[in-house]
Amino acid sequence: MIDFHAHTDMSYCAESGLTPEIYANLVSTNPKIDAIYITDHGMAVYFPAEIAWKWEYISDSSIFDSQRDWGNSRLAPHLAKLAKMRVNKVFPGFEVEMMHDGRLTIDDSFRKEIDILIGSVHYLPSDPLENKRDVLDRWSRHTRQLMNSGIDVLGHPFRWISNQLPVSKDIVHQIVMEAKNTGIALELNGHFVVSTDVDMLQVCAELGVPVSIGTDSHKLSEIGDFSYHFATIESAGLSLADIKLFSPQGTLCPRHK
Repeated sequence: MIDFHAHTDMSYCAESGLTPEIYANLVSTNPKIDAIYITDHGMAVYFPAEIAWKWEYISDSSIFDSQRDWGNSRLAPHLAKLAKMRVNKVFPGFEVEMMHDGRLTIDDSFRKEIDILIGSVHYLPSDPLENKRDVLDRWSRHTRQLMNSGIDVLGHPFRWISNQLPVSKDIVHQIVMEAKNTGIALELNGHFVVSTDVDMLQVCAELGVPVSIGTDSHKLSEIGDFSYHFATIESAGLSLADIKLFSPQGTLCPRHK
């Protein structure tokens, strides 16, 4: 197994002491895990906690611009450290959100240093006057734009919207088709139970859309735990052999083997 989504204590929501070295040790001692990608949050790199958790930068990207240099000074050494750990099969990645103007929460100059870029919907501004149809349409527009922004993987694709309202199989099919058209992978994320994951896996298997496996680990107790993934695959009536598993650039580079 390769874990394409894992956090360190650089992310505000992660447990203290969760370091890249912890993951390197896991890979070296667990023969069932081939590699791990560290994908810390852009919001945690570019914003102090008191700014990050307000989410105002989603609607006002000038906040990101004002924090860019501060964030870059934190991201550069972080990625440099991870680059040296490739020999340990721990690889540099990043998880970003998309702001209102279509930009991602990362300075473009760093993209070439990242082996996998995950785009996720963690928050969307709310309007108390919106009905469910409006919420769904707004999420769909945002998600489709995010999928076309240059990311490699759409992180936990239906988590945010599933917390707002039921998601039909037709909506799942539309998002999987968009992934197929844009050439990105959809993530099977083990951090939260999302009932729509079963439908997503079935359509991905049908259409040949790559599935990225991610524990989304935030705690030591979560690292290397793929129980949710195997259980969900089984619930979908599938096996690993039925799924096109994601790998960067479509295949594992020699350094990833």
